[in-house]
Amino acid sequence: MRYTILAGLMLAGCGDAMAPVQGNGPAAAAGPDTCGAAAYQHLLGKGAAASLVVPEPKRVYGAADPVTLDYLADRINVQLDNTDTIVAVTCG
Repeated sequence: MRYTILAGLMLAGCGDAMAPVQGNGPAAAAGPDTCGAAAYQHLLGKGAAASLVVPEPKRVYGAADPVTLDYLADRINVQLDNTDTIVAVTCG
């Protein structure tokens, strides 16, 4: 019984760490524009090929793609949906 409770507490602490990464959403977009992402908001709704105009450093990823959790203030993130349409352009 004691071990069951301990195991449950240990797993409860891992809840956020085990959650899938959904990419940078509205919370990230609300931060400072340290990378110049505001200049590329016109790409929203366009196809993935439009991300070619975004300068390096950049990261282009889809909804199901694994993404590292590192934060680079000068990197532009271009998030695609399941149809390869740009849905977000943020810093990080």
